[in-house]
Amino acid sequence: MATAPRPGDGLSRTRLHYLLVMGAVGVYLPFINVYLEQDLGLSGRQIGLLAAVAPAMTLAIAPVWGAVADARGSRLQVLRWIIAGTAGGAVLLGLPTSFWPLLLAMGFFALFQVAIMPLSDAVTSAAAAERRIPYGSVRLWGSIGFGLGGMLIGQVGQGWGLRIMFPIYALLMLLALPVAWQMVPQEPPAPTGGSDSALDLLRDRPIALFLLVAGLAATGITAGYIFLYVFISSLGAGPGLLGAVSAVGALAEVPTMLWSGRLIRSRGAPPVFVTGMALSGLSWGLFATLRSPELGLLIQMLNGAGMGLLLPAAVTFMARRAPSGRIATAQSLLSAVMFGVAPLVATQLAGAVYDEAGARVVLGVAAGIMVAGVLLVGLFHQRIWPREGKSSVDRPK
Repeated sequence: MATAPRPGDGLSRTRLHYLLVMGAVGVYLPFINVYLEQDLGLSGRQIGLLAAVAPAMTLAIAPVWGAVADARGSRLQVLRWIIAGTAGGAVLLGLPTSFWPLLLAMGFFALFQVAIMPLSDAVTSAAAAERRIPYGSVRLWGSIGFGLGGMLIGQVGQGWGLRIMFPIYALLMLLALPVAWQMVPQEPPAPTGGSDSALDLLRDRPIALFLLVAGLAATGITAGYIFLYVFISSLGAGPGLLGAVSAVGALAEVPTMLWSGRLIRSRGAPPVFVTGMALSGLSWGLFATLRSPELGLLIQMLNGAGMGLLLPAAVTFMARRAPSGRIATAQSLLSAVMFGVAPLVATQLAGAVYDEAGARVVLGVAAGIMVAGVLLVGLFHQRIWPREGKSSVDRPK
């Protein structure tokens, strides 16, 4: 008789995948807007427009990639295409020095990059559930990679300049390509029957309400992060301290991600999500009062702890509610809301506020948005707190 796999069996390559892919994100994300402002001299509105490219692509393209992966029944094959395209896009993105060529290069880069995490999360959440281990215990290696990537550029960027982030990003993605060849031992079977449309998942009221709360959280987080490192830099921080702030935030996610599985089992995914949202919102309020850049290290620890709860809870909720065989579609829908719709609003809002009132006010606005999300949950928690299980989309009528 076949025996159930031991916890953790076969997921070492999955952990390495997150380490490399999120290491590349850590190389790029904390520093791109500092590079655009200080090295290329772009305005806040121009930075906001460039920052809106990835969310627009997430909204338009990520659900398509997810549906293609589900329809083909080979998410890893599609993921490999995307990783290769992202590596090439990173090289192109490091070449332009003016706004319009940058806009085109950003579009090509984002076409592939926005689908990496939804597909990775779809494969990983299914594999982790099969092995009865928490998704967060695997995903935390991404936080470690993000922190190490930020530390790397914080040090290397002092001598080589921030443009070095682009070839290093491409290199890490190329290293991730063979890892993704067999990221998990066996993929879930291709879906049979049911609906292919992400819109059908929105008929499930708990999913729709959860996505509304997740969208508010993502709006606040994105609005804050767009100009956080620009703000800390304006207080006198150099690349080394910026890298340290990035690393501390990412590494602070690790313990809460490690415990997130136990908390989700005992309390449910939505309450854990909102707890993380409250911690992150508090951190943005504290950032808005920051006077000494070194104190940003302590505040970012609080922010990281909140993110370590928020992210696994969101992925776990969608994986549990999604009908069988539609996990990639569900995770792409979550990505479209959190990294598409919400950031499209946040980037334009943050860019306009930055030009008119500065980064400190942007951080205060981010905190206010997070508070609004927590209050929304207070009003609708009975509808967002269902007994967790599969969506009604594929249930018999």
